[in-house]
Amino acid sequence: MKSINTLLLGILLAGMLSGTAMAIDINALDKVSVLMTQSKVHSHLGTPHEVIELGNGVKAEIYKNTKTESMVGAGCIYLNDGQLVGQAFVFQGVVNKEAAERLTKHGFIILENSEGASRYAGKDDDFGHPLVAQITNYNGLTVIMTFEKGFYDRWSK
Repeated sequence: MKSINTLLLGILLAGMLSGTAMAIDINALDKVSVLMTQSKVHSHLGTPHEVIELGNGVKAEIYKNTKTESMVGAGCIYLNDGQLVGQAFVFQGVVNKEAAERLTKHGFIILENSEGASRYAGKDDDFGHPLVAQITNYNGLTVIMTFEKGFYDRWSK
């Protein structure tokens, strides 16, 4: 898979798995969509637990310990202008099959499938924005990352 995903995956996992914090609500996460402004995301999710500079005008905000049994945390990826261009969801256990079924149920098509990782293309179910989604298994966790397609195309080269 692309190096952007490996880089983001490593940074987000490190941020999500360190320390403890108050939980965020899964219903609030569902209200967040790519291309939202950072202030709009904060109005749904509150203040992030951690902010990580990823370089090249990109940063990630980490929300830990969500109020679901299996979700470990979530991340929001922004450009310097505060526009949300990606999200990450980290689940305890291997739930890639369930995640893939949910994506295809919502009209996503598979672009690439290799052992431990798969990539899909589709549209945001709330706003119709084109997305690229990747499902990766890593050390007993399943990470689902979604990116605004234009951002993904620019960064994955």
